[in-house]
Amino acid sequence: MKYRRLTLEELKPLENEFIDFLVVNGVIADDWEQLLANDVEKSNQIIDAFSEVVFEGIMRKTQFLEFRSLGELITFSCMADLIYMAGIRLDARGAFKIDFNDELSIKQLLAQPVGGVKVFMDEKKYKENREKEIFDMVEQGCLISDGKLFKAIASAAVD
Repeated sequence: MKYRRLTLEELKPLENEFIDFLVVNGVIADDWEQLLANDVEKSNQIIDAFSEVVFEGIMRKTQFLEFRSLGELITFSCMADLIYMAGIRLDARGAFKIDFNDELSIKQLLAQPVGGVKVFMDEKKYKENREKEIFDMVEQGCLISDGKLFKAIASAAVD
């Protein structure tokens, strides 16, 4: 599999989409019940195929990611061929602290930078398939975002 199987928790809100997926693939309700009861391997293959479709759609639409950790906020702009990174890193030796979950604090920091704070930018080509790389980043803790923080940090890094 390119991605992973959706968990039951992830599948539940997608019940209508899953039913549509089954119908499009020629599996009616009675057939699905029979598969669940008698052919676990085949039913798992169908769930795997649905999971692939769901994740592929989400990853194709994803344009921005964020990763927050202690002392660091990294944002990403996921273009077709390149991924751009804009981040803020706090010097571990400095006494300065910021809550990277508080967007107002981040915006204030960008407006009036202080010592011990590094704003940076970088770019790279995808190592593999764009969608797969974005998926891997999400699985490692990145969150899909609206891009506001990326744009704010990127403009501060350029200034």
